Amino acid sequence: MNTPRLRLHGLNRRRTIATLAVVFGLSTSVNHAAIAQSESTSSVDYSGTVGEAKVGMTLVLHGNAIGKGHYFYYRYLKDIALTGQRSGSDLTLREANGTFNLHFVGNGSNGGQPLDFSNSVGLAGSWNGGGKTLPVSFNLEGMSFANANTGHRYGMITNETDDAFEARAQGFYFAALKGDPKQAARFVHFPLRVNWSATHHEMIDSASQLAANWNRIFTPKYLAALRDVVPHDMPVIKSQYAMLGAGLAFFTDKGVEVLNAQR
Repeated sequence: MNTPRLRLHGLNRRRTIATLAVVFGLSTSVNHAAIAQSESTSSVDYSGTVGEAKVGMTLVLHGNAIGKGHYFYYRYLKDIALTGQRSGSDLTLREANGTFNLHFVGNGSNGGQPLDFSNSVGLAGSWNGGGKTLPVSFNLEGMSFANANTGHRYGMITNETDDAFEARAQGFYFAALKGDPKQAARFVHFPLRVNWSATHHEMIDSASQLAANWNRIFTPKYLAALRDVVPHDMPVIKSQYAMLGAGLAFFTDKGVEVLNAQR
């Protein structure tokens, strides 16, 4: 099995996916030309805020038309179903308790063309519900054309449900944040590869070895980066890894197999 070896800290997730795509020949990065030309079903991922709360969102697209979707709060990791429609550069997304009124955000690269999913870098607007109006901001994280119409995000990695796959990633994530090497080891597929740079790595062969090297691997910088990401709706890399954040950890159906250390 080929293993990610890039030094990934300091990159946002979207830039990281693009970098991995160049190295591995992937199709998981945001490819605006392909989006513009494709009328197939795809899924697009965003991260951002509703008010002050951090959220993620996934929309399924049929060409540039919105199909089903969901969003979730980082604090809860529970999907909230969305239905929506698009009118020009404006989007209306509805959930049971409120409505998002959003518009595409560009960075000038659209060359004067109307903004849409193919040439925008995010969404902005408001959420309205229960007598409240909250500001909303989303950054585009990535797009995938695989498994978009099956509802099975990790279908290229495993036949199990997405919830079952993510349960291991979440088990590792919360154990790492709690500083619990014994619990974290339950979700590691040894040997665990720890990349220290693009040219230097080491292999951790057992739970006891992981515990002995815990503080050296799980540095304050690594843990700070870990708190800023979420083990849910993770991008799939090279059809065999789910990537947490900007390459902090890579999961297979057996557990976490690769970490990119941060000193």
